[in-house]
Amino acid sequence: MLLKPFPFQTLYSSDFYKIEIDKENNLLLSEWQRAVNKDEMIAGGTKLYEALRDTGITRAVANAERLTMLDAPTKEWMSTTFYELLSQTRLQKLARVLPSSLFAKLALEAVATRAEAQNINQFLFKNFSSQKDALAWINE
Repeated sequence: MLLKPFPFQTLYSSDFYKIEIDKENNLLLSEWQRAVNKDEMIAGGTKLYEALRDTGITRAVANAERLTMLDAPTKEWMSTTFYELLSQTRLQKLARVLPSSLFAKLALEAVATRAEAQNINQFLFKNFSSQKDALAWINE
């Protein structure tokens, strides 16, 4: 499926996080603008949950390329509460664009693995190193 140029509407934007949707193509794009602390992660994650809940969109690309190290409490929140919230939406497919830094990438992969092990996820997800590859998979 080809996406039309610039059909996206910004639902949320701050200095650390942005969420855009394309209702016509059933797609949400989110992007972390910089490294964040736990409170910002919770604020952004909650906004993502609300956007998915309120729009009913089933496909999303979450770009975390700019995230750096996450502390233990942030990873704990993400692997439990965050994935549980996403599973309460209609989300079916999530493409995650991970940072190039090995340590940040491993931390985000561990969060998803832990959520999977707890059978929290009710959606399919896959990790990518580029936005282009993530969009190609999400549109399959």
